[in-house]
Amino acid sequence: MGKMLYFCKMNYRICFILAALLPWGAMAQGTAEAALDVINHFTHGAMPVKVTLDQKKNALGGDSFCYALADDTLEVHASSAVAACRGFYHWIRSKGAGICSWSGNRFEKPQDMHTAATAMSSPYRDHQYMNVVTYGYTMPYWGRAEWDKELEWMALHGVDMPLMLIGQEAVYRQVFKDMGLTDPEVDEWLVGPAHLPWMRMGNLSGNSFDGPPPRGWDSHQMALAEYVMDRMRALGMKPICPAFGGFVPKALAKHYNVELDTTGWDWMPAQQRNYRIRPDSPLFVEIGSRFIEKWEQIFGKGHYYLSDSFNEMAIPQDTALMARYGQAVYSSISQANADAVWVMQGWSLGYQRWLWGNGIFEALLKHVPQEKFYLLDMATDYNCCFWKNSFDWDFYHGFDGREWVWSVIPNMGGKTAYTGVMEYYANGRIEAQTSANRGKLTGYGMAPEGLDNNEMIYELLCDGGYMGATDSINTAEWLKNYTLCRYGKTIPAVDDYWQGLRQSIYSTFHDHPQFGWQVRNNITGRGTVNTDTTFNRAVENIFAHPSEISQWMKMLDNEGARLLEADLIEGAAQYIAGKVERMNGLIASCAEQGDKDRAHRMMKHAEQTLMKLDAILEHHPLHRLERWEQAAQANAQLTEQEKQALARNARRIVSVWYGLHEKDEPVNDYSCRLWSGLVRDYYLPRMKETWLKKIDGKRFDQIEFENHFVELAPKLSEPLRIDDGELMDFVSETIAGLVRY
Repeated sequence: MGKMLYFCKMNYRICFILAALLPWGAMAQGTAEAALDVINHFTHGAMPVKVTLDQKKNALGGDSFCYALADDTLEVHASSAVAACRGFYHWIRSKGAGICSWSGNRFEKPQDMHTAATAMSSPYRDHQYMNVVTYGYTMPYWGRAEWDKELEWMALHGVDMPLMLIGQEAVYRQVFKDMGLTDPEVDEWLVGPAHLPWMRMGNLSGNSFDGPPPRGWDSHQMALAEYVMDRMRALGMKPICPAFGGFVPKALAKHYNVELDTTGWDWMPAQQRNYRIRPDSPLFVEIGSRFIEKWEQIFGKGHYYLSDSFNEMAIPQDTALMARYGQAVYSSISQANADAVWVMQGWSLGYQRWLWGNGIFEALLKHVPQEKFYLLDMATDYNCCFWKNSFDWDFYHGFDGREWVWSVIPNMGGKTAYTGVMEYYANGRIEAQTSANRGKLTGYGMAPEGLDNNEMIYELLCDGGYMGATDSINTAEWLKNYTLCRYGKTIPAVDDYWQGLRQSIYSTFHDHPQFGWQVRNNITGRGTVNTDTTFNRAVENIFAHPSEISQWMKMLDNEGARLLEADLIEGAAQYIAGKVERMNGLIASCAEQGDKDRAHRMMKHAEQTLMKLDAILEHHPLHRLERWEQAAQANAQLTEQEKQALARNARRIVSVWYGLHEKDEPVNDYSCRLWSGLVRDYYLPRMKETWLKKIDGKRFDQIEFENHFVELAPKLSEPLRIDDGELMDFVSETIAGLVRY
């Protein structure tokens, strides 16, 4: 098997075998050292583990692992570094000994170390992760610390094919400058960091979206991209890197005799557009090839490259033209790297099926070799639970023999409200595996637009990626293990609470779960969050006796107590937000009936309730606007002017999205996050003034208010303060006062 290097970190009691010199290609599988670094960080060095990368991929090309206990040391044999991390994590979860989550980690060395030899193998070659716009709704301001945390999460959850889109604007700048464009001409094309995903996909461009990024952005992103790529490869991940979709600065036409098509979103203002070079122009392939060559010169050779030329926009119905587009995209990749595979997001295949279904999808791929194209069928939950329009793999007949990834989009815009059909996320993959049109189903994935929410759903999804192809998950039983791992002890009342959520809010799916009062002008309308009787009862029951919650907290270790508190805050926040939504309707009803006094009393109560909601959210580890804004301005190299620009960008993406206009665009209030700071300084004052306009006829320029919040980014006001020791009592009292609504 070749030479193996043996290392031992005595101070961490962790030993590992580094199989970096195995002749069958250890670099493709990562290194045992990288896996042990993840495990060591998660366990704080308290768990003796030995990792050997000596397993081969299974017959399907999927990762496998096996583990057993020997002399108080867990021995994990795996086919890759990610599989080793997943194997270790599977053991920890089987012992109820911990969990890795965005809101916090918990780990305890199991008291009962007895472990039967266990082997698992994934029916999928690839475990894909992220959506292009995750880089706008979650990651635009990340640095190494945030990426280290996320890469640990990915590895432990078995993710081996993430999108890696950092730094592409810096590479584009080099390409376009080599072609004669100036820095100002490139800057004119760029937008602020949070809006870059839509510029990349041709939906918008221009510096009205807080662009261009700060002066040092390119160098910062290039350094970060190198770091992240190195870590991904060390873990044996297969990053999907960016490729050219045809979108260029408008100034390109000044330097070359080339005609550009205007692209964009149908619903955005006409001036917000991008520019796409036509596939007949030799420049299309030249620019695309230059980009890949430059990318690989900096970051090393890649294999998977993402290009989307028609994201949520008008799609030509000329099959010959679409065939030329497909040929141009593929050629721009293959001429730079003959081994590379073109990856495309499949969102629009279901979202705009009436356009793609006219033979356009087949035409796009007419000149692309079957083995050189990979589709991310990323919205199967929409097909099943929202659009109800049949699955894409059936409609497109197995995607004409192309490899594809079964995937879901559990979140739009980073919305924090609970939503999603647990049963589908647990077992929806089985329908694809057993379909006559499954074709070359090769991968399993999840493509949320925003992270840091609905953590239980992602834990469930990741477990599905290592289940047998047709093995089902019992969601009721699965939840019991989830809470044990998360909190460290079984608490019957907490289990009942989670079962209530499973039977209510996690049995329905909406693409935009938002409360009515979070949406501009929605003074009477209901929102879309399922705060039904079962959900409300579950929250009321668990908060009925706050003294019991205090007793539970004392039973748990510190990490478990913090996670329980975070989960209870989230449930309470959704409950309170739903009650304010009902108050919202009552205020409107009173105003319409001319009962101003009652409307004002109700309005005052709603205002106080939202301030309490905001104060409760201040105690959550994630759901705070302050945290988001601090991340946006964390780079010490920024000037004050640049910090202000990023502050605007950070606020814009989670509030009006666009702004400076009167039209109610679909992206207004798209993100709808229950965050402290956002509630008290944005949603509450806007809603209050809207109420006063309705009740008393008071003038209110909401466009002016929204743009003041974004453009000036005033310092956040002081929240209502609650001492940590009084938090659960405060939440219980708040909920008790809202039961009647």
